[in-house]
Amino acid sequence: MSSATGGAEPAQGSLPVPQAERSKSYLRLLLILLLPAALFNSYDSELRALLLTQIKASFHVGTAAIGLANIPIGAGQFIAFFLVLRADRIGRRPILMWSILGYTIFTTLTAASWNLWSFAAFQFGAQVFIGAEFGVAVTLLAEEVPAVRRGHYLALLLLFSPAGAVVGGILVAAGFLHNPIGWHAFFLVAAIPLVVVAAGRRHLQESRAFVAAKSRGELPPKRSLRRSISDGVAIWRQDERWKALAVGVVALLQGLPAAGAIGWFTYYAERERHLSTGTAGTFFAIAALFSITGYVVCGRLMDRIGRKPTAIIYVVAAVVCALGTFQIRNEWIMLPFLSGTAFFGVGIAPVLSAFATELFPTSVRAQAGAWIRNGFGNTGSVLGPAIIGVMGASGGLVGNIGDSVSLIALISLPIAFIVWRFIPETRQVALDVAGDPVPDARLPGDPAQSDRGPLPHRSG
Repeated sequence: MSSATGGAEPAQGSLPVPQAERSKSYLRLLLILLLPAALFNSYDSELRALLLTQIKASFHVGTAAIGLANIPIGAGQFIAFFLVLRADRIGRRPILMWSILGYTIFTTLTAASWNLWSFAAFQFGAQVFIGAEFGVAVTLLAEEVPAVRRGHYLALLLLFSPAGAVVGGILVAAGFLHNPIGWHAFFLVAAIPLVVVAAGRRHLQESRAFVAAKSRGELPPKRSLRRSISDGVAIWRQDERWKALAVGVVALLQGLPAAGAIGWFTYYAERERHLSTGTAGTFFAIAALFSITGYVVCGRLMDRIGRKPTAIIYVVAAVVCALGTFQIRNEWIMLPFLSGTAFFGVGIAPVLSAFATELFPTSVRAQAGAWIRNGFGNTGSVLGPAIIGVMGASGGLVGNIGDSVSLIALISLPIAFIVWRFIPETRQVALDVAGDPVPDARLPGDPAQSDRGPLPHRSG
């Protein structure tokens, strides 16, 4: 891989000396190798949303039970937290090499589910591995890409997340549900990542930032899993804890309505707006396509105007669009609002990922990202659909899905204030060779000013 990395191969069993910058060819290869992490991070959840009516009927369960099943499924992302922690000990590459295999096995097993709780158990396992895969993939990409292009590359990676929804929506609209095993067949597609792993992941290199920090002895030594779990709270003993808390709360408040709206839209469209299954699937696919555009625009905006203003714009617009989606009666007026909900509510992911990586030093970056994504963010993603299912069930506090989603959407509005007041701006903040934020360092010509918040600093 000397042509990709710009240097010679390391000796067997050793870590390479980090270089000043990866070649463009290797960065392109890296992006391609990490795309399955983004694609399948939301694949299962999108399918659960898209096929919710069919899964509910297949298992003969009520709306509240479906909502509550999201709790054990989402708990897999919490367990993924501990796998992500290992990336700060053994490296980013080993986690990426093995996690996608576990995900593929459990997603394929989902096709054999015989009741709601076996379905939840298999999906729990899938979420453990894909949660680790995605979290480490974002960290690795952020560490390898130059600051001036980081937002763009993160957006390119994350925009593949809605691709599963696009494919699923097209398949539903085309009548794929009429296959002999129904919705179960959709989960068999998960075998595809095995081909990607076998063909390409062997070319993946360890992060330069991790290698540099390890060579300087800045990383804790490899420890037992029990000790690693204890080390998992290290971020809360450092100055970075306040930044981790602020970004974590943002991830929590954003996850509640986003996961709730996605998880219940097709059910709402079919049951409360009386759209056909094909129409609901088509609307879902169209919205997913708009979310891809949202990722791209978000990546470009955060590199041009900054992370903070981009996040505020996306949050406010997402709330407005969500209210329109679940309150407007006409289906053709609802569609543009649904597309806007996906564009802003899902497309905000690149700027949230930037906050979760750029604010923290290499020694705790994966840990910080795990707390933010797998801890806070996943809590919102788990509770959102569950709360809406309980509130919207017949006889529930609200009694319908549309109003329940609308109420939950309003909860995310405080994000704008938190971002403006408590999160530092990290637009084009330079990183040193170890991947740590350099004090008061921005790239030449960057107009960003420090009055938008203090710059992150290196710890230790």
